[in-house]
Order: sequence, then structure tokens, then C-alpha cells
Amino acid sequence: MEYKNCSDEQLFELIKLGNANAFQFLYDRLFYPLLGQALRKVKLKEDAQDLTQDLFMNLWNKRDTIHIEGKVINFLFTSLRNSVINFYIKTKKQDEREELFQYFKGYCEETTDRTIHKNELEQIIQNEVDALPLKMKQIYLLSRNQELSHKEIAELMAISELTVKKQVANALKILKKKINYVLLTLI
Repeated sequence: MEYKNCSDEQLFELIKLGNANAFQFLYDRLFYPLLGQALRKVKLKEDAQDLTQDLFMNLWNKRDTIHIEGKVINFLFTSLRNSVINFYIKTKKQDEREELFQYFKGYCEETTDRTIHKNELEQIIQNEVDALPLKMKQIYLLSRNQELSHKEIAELMAISELTVKKQVANALKILKKKINYVLLTLI
């Protein structure tokens, strides 16, 4: 079969049937455009290659369960964007609670009793970060852990800078309010 005349969508239908040759042709056709996008979002070439390879590996491994509405290329670019966001969250450069600890630094002396409270506070902060709405949590972690600017986050997530700014401010407001309450009960 001559695959070069097939659309991406036709190739994907063949892939769903387990056609490895169709997969290889789609891979050869779309790998470099997707890799180029990944390279614009992550700093290291190896990371971009890994993200792109993983995307295709997941496409093949989950071909039976993936349902694509619309263009295959749009699905793959969206999946890649989500992978990049998850990559940034997983490879955090600093502790996600650092800013909040700075905010409450005056409360924590390094005595045994205070260390216990500090550990409890760390757990509470982690629980509160985990309880944030998903998109707000992602934006907060990209901002605080990855130290990405609002503009970089907006580009990465395909949203406006104003939305990013508001989400970060709302996350901090929620966290500070809950942490202040907890501190008052510990004092």
C-alpha cells in the first residue's frame, strides 16, 4: 500500500487496526514538526526528543482506546503541549512550597517542637496545593517551581497572560488564607 497518498486521519485508522507500516509512515511524517514544537518549549534537546518519542509510543500503545475527533496533527500537538506542561511540573527546580515558607519563616524556629510543626505545615501546604483546581494548580506549579514568567506560561498553555496572572494570584490567596488559619490553630 502506498501511504504517501493517505491523510494523517487515514493512517491513524490503519494504525488502530495494528498496521505498523502506517504507524512508521505517520511517525516519519510528523516527528520533526512535533520535535520542533517541543524544542521551542523545553531547553534541552534530549528532553524534547524524549517527549516526542513518548508521544508516539503512547499513540501506538493506546491506539485501541484513542478516539480522535478532527485532525490527527491537532490531537498530537495538544497531547505534546500537555506532556510539556507535565514535564515542567515533574522536573521542578525548587521546592513548590518555598514561597509559602518564606511568607511564614518568622513563625518557624528550629526547635524540636517547631520542626514538628514545620513538617505538619509542609504536609498541609502540599495537601492544599493538591486541592487547587487542576488548571490553577498547573499554573501555580509552573510559576513557582519552574520559575516561568506569566508570558511563558501563557504561551505554553495557550492562554492569556492576564489569565495566568489571575490564576497565580488566586492560588496564593487561597493558600495563604488556609495556611494562616492553620497557623493560628498551632500557636
